[in-house]
Amino acid sequence: MPSDSQVRVLYVGGTGRSGSTVVANALGALDDAVSVGEVRYLWERGITENRLCGCGQRFANCPFWQQVLDTAYGTDVPNAHEVHRRLTEVTQLRTLPGFLRSPAEASQAPADLADVLRPLYAAIATVSGASLVVDSSKLPTYAGVLAGVDGLTLDVVHLVRDPRAAAFSWKRTKEQPDRGRPGLMEQRGVVKSSVLWTAWNAGLERAWRRSQNYTRVRYETFAAHPAETIALLADFVGHTGADRVVDDEGRLHLPPNHTVAGNPARMSAGPTPVRLDNEWATAMNRREVRVVSGLTAPLLGRYGYPRAVGAPDQED
Repeated sequence: MPSDSQVRVLYVGGTGRSGSTVVANALGALDDAVSVGEVRYLWERGITENRLCGCGQRFANCPFWQQVLDTAYGTDVPNAHEVHRRLTEVTQLRTLPGFLRSPAEASQAPADLADVLRPLYAAIATVSGASLVVDSSKLPTYAGVLAGVDGLTLDVVHLVRDPRAAAFSWKRTKEQPDRGRPGLMEQRGVVKSSVLWTAWNAGLERAWRRSQNYTRVRYETFAAHPAETIALLADFVGHTGADRVVDDEGRLHLPPNHTVAGNPARMSAGPTPVRLDNEWATAMNRREVRVVSGLTAPLLGRYGYPRAVGAPDQED
């Protein structure tokens, strides 16, 4: 267990369009926990672009985040553009090989970033009053940075979703109310989404699989059995309250949150249905399905996904 001076972070890792927003918010509903979204984007989407917080207010008007910044830095808030530039520099795909050692062997985070991130996460814990900070930043490289920050202790939930479903989601046109005005979420082609799905998932597992602070769960399992999955993850982090997160109808009961970036679903609170979206299996272009299946083949079987569409799903 971490000492009183350490902040415990539950890191939801994997790739985009894998259901991390709803899973993280469900974990934030556990006793003594708080979900704060993709903290790696705080500097860009929160401070610089002043997008909407999960509470519905713009970042600059959200009392929670303004108190966090004041607690962490007082009147000397780091330059948001520079912090975002440095985080992008050290967490992009080409840096992944440097993070493939186990957490116990990981080197220290760059001093300039450690000096920024250490007080930030401590302030989140202090202001929220929670002993567990749920961060859905996903990238294994950002998890590697956090693992090298003195004062932070990481537990990693590796969330995996069928790459065909993720690729289909990336191609969809989706509204993004994050800016508080009409806009669309980022879109990616199937080749890019497949390459990143393979790289990020393989990288996260390789770096953390030998750690007692690592567990893996499929989004499909969560969607089919939300109560059982949340109970298992609650046991993993040693927190109670899982019985209150999912009701008898399988709906999540999510508290209001202060998430900074993520799927528009982060704006939801109260009873929230869990839905497994498998539209890709019938609506996705067959050639694109074959492309995704081919590019992600090394991990499909490992994670229990059939290579051929229509084949029976497998359990981990």
